[in-house]
Amino acid sequence: MRRIVLAAAMVLVTASGITGITLASALPASAQASCTGSSAYTNAGGHLVFVPTIGSDTHRDNCDLGLGNDSNAVFWLQTTLNNCYGQHLALDSDFGPATQAAVKVAQRAAHITVDGVYGPQTRDHIKWGDTSGQCAVL
Repeated sequence: MRRIVLAAAMVLVTASGITGITLASALPASAQASCTGSSAYTNAGGHLVFVPTIGSDTHRDNCDLGLGNDSNAVFWLQTTLNNCYGQHLALDSDFGPATQAAVKVAQRAAHITVDGVYGPQTRDHIKWGDTSGQCAVL
């Protein structure tokens, strides 16, 4: 029986190489793309708010940021954490331990899951700073 299973596996591997089929594990349904840029939104007061998105000016805001991310998206998150939550982050576009801790501060203030990762739930519940210096939930 074991030889049959091994033979079947070898046929599958060989066939996949011949036919160009690639076997790969799928990402979990909950996996999000990383935010890499930002998009400007207009808030109720008519002022611009810059929010992390997949790419720049795409408005594709269903993305995540966490330790190791380094992009314009992190810059705008750091800016709002400084302006709306009294953090003192270097605006270096690097999501390091200090930015993670600041995200946790904002998550606690918003009464949502505190994990230090920026994602759709955090985006929808934290206050965002606009170009007039005001902070409000989007």
